[in-house]
Amino acid sequence: MEKKTMTEPEQAVSPVVGVMLMLVVTIIIAAVVSAFAGGLSTGTKKAPQASIDVKFMEDDGGMGPAYVNLKMVFEHLSGDPIPTRDVNIITYFTHPNGTALKHTQTPISEATDLYGHGTYTRVPLLNDMSLGYSGNNPHKDFGNFTWKAGDILSSGSDEGTSAILGFDITDDDYEFKSGSVVDVKILHTPSGKYILDKEVIVP
Repeated sequence: MEKKTMTEPEQAVSPVVGVMLMLVVTIIIAAVVSAFAGGLSTGTKKAPQASIDVKFMEDDGGMGPAYVNLKMVFEHLSGDPIPTRDVNIITYFTHPNGTALKHTQTPISEATDLYGHGTYTRVPLLNDMSLGYSGNNPHKDFGNFTWKAGDILSSGSDEGTSAILGFDITDDDYEFKSGSVVDVKILHTPSGKYILDKEVIVP
């Protein structure tokens, strides 16, 4: 029986078809990857880059020991401006019975009567007297201003600190005192990234 051999044109067809198929597949994959990456880049917001400090501090407002309040103070040390409408403050505190207490303070949280005189403010408030006093003053309410380097935010009073933590810090049941630890996070909601994550100890 005579053995049939492939002619030169027939031998060339198979490699050419293979190369073309590989090229088509490569182009399709590149297009899919490009479209996916483009979707991610347009749909994801970038978190602000900022150095922030948070601490508890006792303050009597110059009125003496009987008027000492425990404030939470947030300081923007450096970096990008942060619209407070874009952030949530999340706190974690462990109750003496072992229960973890989580609270989220948002730009639409209820305002708090900081001093018992109808001075309702959403905390933490912007500590800037050029904007006037806090209390029924929306310019200083959390969520209504852009937090810039050098700006300080404050809970204002025991009531304000309680609002941020989600429980009454003056209630003995919580044993909230010197040495208590609170985990404080600041979440940039458009990006889903944390711009602060710190354990803070009550002095």
